[in-house]
Amino acid sequence: MIPPSVSCRACSSACSSLQAIVRDGVYSISTNPSTYTPSLFKAQHVRLSSHTARIRPDTRLSLNLTRQPSRRAFHATPTTNFEKPSPSNLSYRVAVSSSGKGRRFHPIKNAYNFDPTADALGVSKDKNSVSRRRNRPDSGEDAFFVTPIGNRISDHQDTNAEAVAFGVADGVGGWTESRVDPADFSHGLCNYMAQTAQTWHEPAERLRSKYLIQAGYDQVVADPNIRAGGSTASVGVALPDGRVELANLGDSGSVLLRRAAVHHYSVPQTHGFNTPYQLSVIPPRMRAQASVFGGAFLEDFPRDASVTNVQMQHGDVLIIATDGVFDNLNNQDILKLITSRMVMTGAWTATASGVGVSENLRALAAPGGLADALPTPSGSPLSKDPTNTESGPEDGVTLQSVIAATIAGEAKIASVDYRRDGPFAKEAQRYHPGDYYRGGKVDDICVVVVIAVEDSVAASEA
Repeated sequence: MIPPSVSCRACSSACSSLQAIVRDGVYSISTNPSTYTPSLFKAQHVRLSSHTARIRPDTRLSLNLTRQPSRRAFHATPTTNFEKPSPSNLSYRVAVSSSGKGRRFHPIKNAYNFDPTADALGVSKDKNSVSRRRNRPDSGEDAFFVTPIGNRISDHQDTNAEAVAFGVADGVGGWTESRVDPADFSHGLCNYMAQTAQTWHEPAERLRSKYLIQAGYDQVVADPNIRAGGSTASVGVALPDGRVELANLGDSGSVLLRRAAVHHYSVPQTHGFNTPYQLSVIPPRMRAQASVFGGAFLEDFPRDASVTNVQMQHGDVLIIATDGVFDNLNNQDILKLITSRMVMTGAWTATASGVGVSENLRALAAPGGLADALPTPSGSPLSKDPTNTESGPEDGVTLQSVIAATIAGEAKIASVDYRRDGPFAKEAQRYHPGDYYRGGKVDDICVVVVIAVEDSVAASEA
């Protein structure tokens, strides 16, 4: 039981999370943490349908391009300016979970652990476009990347040792009406952003998240294989001292949780309902049509991205996700899901002074950290690389992969639940009260989870 002296915000969040977990039958609660018998990964057999996602490119000519921020309300601590860097170095434990629209979600198969000693996660080096499409992770028109920053044999190897770049991109599905695969743009953008971070030869602190988007976008525009398309983008650059710079363009976004409370959240950028900011490549033919018939294209640029600086601390959890998550899960859903997993695995602990960080955090976030606690089907380990399906069981189940799969799985369930109005449905009812829109929003889902671990604590545990 959480002591009464725990702060109201943290206590109420944690308690409500535990009650939700007990109600859903996810855990068998015991007063001894070693006797928890979690069953996080339940097979979800749902019949999927699809909604119209985004506005068709040919109808954007008549859009009102007045910029107005969307609302994503959170019960949280207020967003603050850049804080003083932590005196201790941090390392980052990262995992990704994704699921394509209309496809069954597999929480084990669709979760990927990031190994900083290996190549970038979610990026294909195959130069053949057909092979690249075939080897893409199961994320549909969403894409992601996670990569160390800089060349490991560069002059700045020590300063860049624990620096990580990561991000997501959400391809605009309306381009399918013009016979364009939206995934080409989003996956190409993530590939080029990852390559830019990997080949960075200066200190990591000089790499800016908005520059990553700009460099990736410039290379997409120059790529002859990507003749048209568009996507949103949300990118982060994390430094060893805990400083994280986040750049967001569109309705993807980020949330930072600290000890059972939301410490930061991004605000979606939209031109109007279901019309987010988006990077675009417009074919000359469509521009010619616009010059004849009039109108304007929905075309934003990396310079329009909003930039936020946050300071991560030991035990913080940062998520970056596409709108497939935020259209189906509200602030309390995300807070309860992450708090429940952190508390029930012992990563966060309740003390007399409040919610604290467990000494076992590093072990829980290490490969196989939760292998003994969670049932993992034989022969179905979490893959380190979405293009490699033959990873061995030594990869195990990590705390960050469990959180990522939990968020993606809950968003998947909510997206096909027509009795539960999600954030997208509530926005639709607010903008179009005469229309009947209920339930979730079927969409591609992608979420990146980053857990900060302090090196001094890690060394003492080792």
